Amino acid sequence: MEPTWHDGLSRTALVELVEGLLLSIDKAIPRLDAVAHHLSLTSQQGEDFEILGGISDQIADIGDELHTASDREKLREWGNQIDMPDKAH
Repeated sequence: MEPTWHDGLSRTALVELVEGLLLSIDKAIPRLDAVAHHLSLTSQQGEDFEILGGISDQIADIGDELHTASDREKLREWGNQIDMPDKAH
């Protein structure tokens, strides 16, 4: 029988959930980058649009944070640590 985790999800279900989330993040990051780029270009068109530069920076930061959070190698390491018998939940 497959071990279960905190909320009763099997490891297989948890892996599928994380993979789905990572695919969503992969699709979101380029879109966030595009929005940030367009807002940045618009903000350069004059004082009336200056506020968009700050918004552009914030959107770019969100994209960077999502990219960092979706680091497959780091997630794999965390998963392996959880799988260690001395850290069983």
